Amino acid sequence: MSFRAVKMSARRGRPRLTPAYRAWLAENLLRGAEAPALRAALAERGVQEAAIAGALARARQSPELAGARAAAAGLRREALVNRLRGALRATSPAIERIGLPSPGEFVARYWSTGTPVIFTDVVPRWPAFSRWSPADFKKRFGAAEIEMSIGRAGDDDPDVRFKQHLRRTTLGDYVERVLAAGETNDLYLIANNRNLVRPGLAGLLDDVALPAGYFDASRSASCGALWFGPAGTVTSLHHDTSNILFFQVVGRKRFRLYPPEQPQLLAAARGVYSTLDPERPSPELAQAFGFDEVLLPGEALFLPVGWWHHVRALDLSISVAFNNFVWPNDFEWYKPGAPS
Repeated sequence: MSFRAVKMSARRGRPRLTPAYRAWLAENLLRGAEAPALRAALAERGVQEAAIAGALARARQSPELAGARAAAAGLRREALVNRLRGALRATSPAIERIGLPSPGEFVARYWSTGTPVIFTDVVPRWPAFSRWSPADFKKRFGAAEIEMSIGRAGDDDPDVRFKQHLRRTTLGDYVERVLAAGETNDLYLIANNRNLVRPGLAGLLDDVALPAGYFDASRSASCGALWFGPAGTVTSLHHDTSNILFFQVVGRKRFRLYPPEQPQLLAAARGVYSTLDPERPSPELAQAFGFDEVLLPGEALFLPVGWWHHVRALDLSISVAFNNFVWPNDFEWYKPGAPS
């Protein structure tokens, strides 16, 4: 260390460690370092034995260190709980694909346990499943004013900086852009565009039939989201602060999903987003347990609150999602990546 290790006490002329070294000493005691190792390390830095002995005694008796040790013990217990939960999750080979269960069974098996599941028989019942396409959108809603996200391809963090990419247009113009774009992440209709609340697209909800007993239909427009874009659109790794049911209507999307308790993801959290990218190999994600699922047209994925997910459209894709469940679903406080 470049700073001085020892200063003299102003009152009695006794040598004392500098504040930086006292902090170093407390941190290592908290980590469980033994006194002989600490004495040796300080002696190597030229600290006098008298200063070392006094500093060790004061640090051990410090109420701040006692409080820090209690907090660290609590964190270790929580880490063990999360490790156990993760070990049990890792025995699941894949996300279930099933027919829609009753609301009670859904709550018991998936909602209350925070377990993703894919429903195979909901979207095929919708008028949207046989009707929605770029041509249909242009014919029925082409004049409707919408908000799109554009210029995303030149931004390495377009979802975090989504406000910089917002532009107004019509749905007809947007359809033409998508059809001409090829495979790209440059333009996309995303949840933050809030297009389902726009009067010109109100008719889209007439083509959707949310499962009875699951949702409060009166809030579908305000609690719903529309995604529409070409193959190649990407939503970066993030988690949501509510449970969501995501419906894939047109095209396929690849989901990379990781449980909330994964320590690698928690360490890389920044707000609700992650600094990690499942499409770029990293030691952190190589060690993380997760699922890699392709959501097919007609399938619906239950995304439990807190689950990390990265999404790539493999085809031109149209999707909707809703979080207006009849059960309490506001977990806005869950932001482990928020600044402390």
